Amino acid sequence: MPDFTLHVVCPNPALDRLQVVARLQPYEVHRVSAVHSLAGGKGMIVCRGARRLGATVTAHGFVGGAVGRLIRQGCEDLGVLDRHVEIAGETRVTPVVIEQSTGRSTVFNERGPHVTDLEQERLTAELAALVRPGDVVVSTGSLPPGCAPDFHAGIARLALANGATALVDAHGESLARVIDDVRARPLREGTLIVKPNIHELGGVLDRALPDGEAAAAAMRGLHGETGATFVVTVGAKGAVWVDAAEELAADSPAVETVNATGSGDSFLAGLAVALGLGERPASALALASAMGAANAAALAPDVDPELVAELRGRVTVVRRTPGVGAA
Repeated sequence: MPDFTLHVVCPNPALDRLQVVARLQPYEVHRVSAVHSLAGGKGMIVCRGARRLGATVTAHGFVGGAVGRLIRQGCEDLGVLDRHVEIAGETRVTPVVIEQSTGRSTVFNERGPHVTDLEQERLTAELAALVRPGDVVVSTGSLPPGCAPDFHAGIARLALANGATALVDAHGESLARVIDDVRARPLREGTLIVKPNIHELGGVLDRALPDGEAAAAAMRGLHGETGATFVVTVGAKGAVWVDAAEELAADSPAVETVNATGSGDSFLAGLAVALGLGERPASALALASAMGAANAAALAPDVDPELVAELRGRVTVVRRTPGVGAA
């Protein structure tokens, strides 16, 4: 088994506070039936999922104050190496209200604390010193005030320069900057995987992508311009993979949805671990899809490894000839 470290860069972690109500009714007083608080933000969900699969994980980001200490404790509890940079501001809290009757979630995302240029330089210097060839670097999540929109693009370039596989899960201008950066300097070597969801990809392309087929067509064009691999999730309908060698479509195994929050991040964790282990794209996509589905079946963003193993066997991955359609 390859010996690799998964480095998860999440510049804007949070304490996720999940509150369960029978039915969410705006402007009404609600009785909360259950409360769960845990280290969160997209990167911490990736860390948690990867640790459930037994990976060696290091977390990089910015934390501060009492909430920041809870994030550090969460890393220790998970067995994740904590390399967060301490900042003056207070780490944000993300309230999540889960409607038990439907499984739908309402999320309130705070902006997060301000991060200085010096703090960002410290993070990138420490990351550069730790990343080794064969490692996997995931850069994900929103950017706190002070971080430039090209933050994720810079982390991806750092990973590639160190011989690691780079995975980026971004949205909006941050996603556009990643794509523009690799358009300007198309990949000649190394592996960069860009993993938005279908709505995020449509947003940066300024057009609607109604289904996986439309997403695949857009992904083929982007791959041709950049040399990057694109993996796009399509919610409960699965995911699509496009690189130079092949085009793959995976379904998502059906589960009873309890809380889908974080399913994309658990998908990313499975993808990152599988690629770090040297698995082929079809196998990596199957594990990722199983991880995303398993997360949706849990109340808190987390996965049961036994359920993941069972769901992985139910994932169907279809291999297509690039640009031709189903083989």
